[in-house]
Amino acid sequence: LLGSLMLAAVIWLAIGWGLKPLVDMAATLRARHPGSLEPLQLMPLPTELEPMQAALNRVLAQIQEVMGRERRFIADAAHEMRTPLAVLRVHAQNLMEEGSEEDRRESLEHLIAGVDRTTRLVNQLLTMARIEPQTDTPAAPCIDLAATVRESLVQLTPWLLNQGLELAFDVGEGIGRVRVNAAAIDIALNNLVTNAANFSPPHGLITVRLAKQQDHYELSVEDQGPGINETERERLFERFYSRGNAQGAGLGLTIVQAIAARLGGQIRLENRHSGGLRATLEIHRF
Repeated sequence: LLGSLMLAAVIWLAIGWGLKPLVDMAATLRARHPGSLEPLQLMPLPTELEPMQAALNRVLAQIQEVMGRERRFIADAAHEMRTPLAVLRVHAQNLMEEGSEEDRRESLEHLIAGVDRTTRLVNQLLTMARIEPQTDTPAAPCIDLAATVRESLVQLTPWLLNQGLELAFDVGEGIGRVRVNAAAIDIALNNLVTNAANFSPPHGLITVRLAKQQDHYELSVEDQGPGINETERERLFERFYSRGNAQGAGLGLTIVQAIAARLGGQIRLENRHSGGLRATLEIHRF
């Protein structure tokens, strides 16, 4: 009987000693502030609990990343929406105060243009939020790259013709299938073509080329506009820098750059010898 009691006491002490690190971890978690996302640094830690601490730290890091994306989206929206909303209010007030039908119509046109610009801005901000790097993004399907680009251009053609511009599509040989997100290609191409249209002269030509390189594809959009100043090349990728384009939100090239990063490539801007700008998106074959 005495031996059994002693054995039970030894087992109880051994179990308590073995579970103490787990108890300490639980106490540390309970003592943390609910908003704290700092990684756990419990030392010394038994080998058996190290995977648990590493898993908790990964979850905390993912939460930090998601919250960081949300904060950036809110900050960007608050920063850029303030001015358009104020301008819309001014146009609405002018519309109420105008006396003649002609003045009211002019104010209404300004109001509609402001609403259109705000709509484009909201769409761009939502696009930026969607293409932020995500760790749990599923694998993209294998798509026909040439057909995807051609379909996107078909959707853009009526708008370009309405702008008085022409569109040409040049497809190189050997364009096969590639494992990328078709929506990302569509978004990038829309932004590049829109940017080219904004700076093209009347009746200008926009040329889209798709070519195969050694280890990647290149999707380029060429215009006949004024080109870019070398000193402002890097600024063109900054958020909300619209290079003097009053209709732009200043997010187009930023979105394309984010898409290029997800595709494992980059976006290049270069002036053409014959005039205009060439924007080239690298699409790596996965």
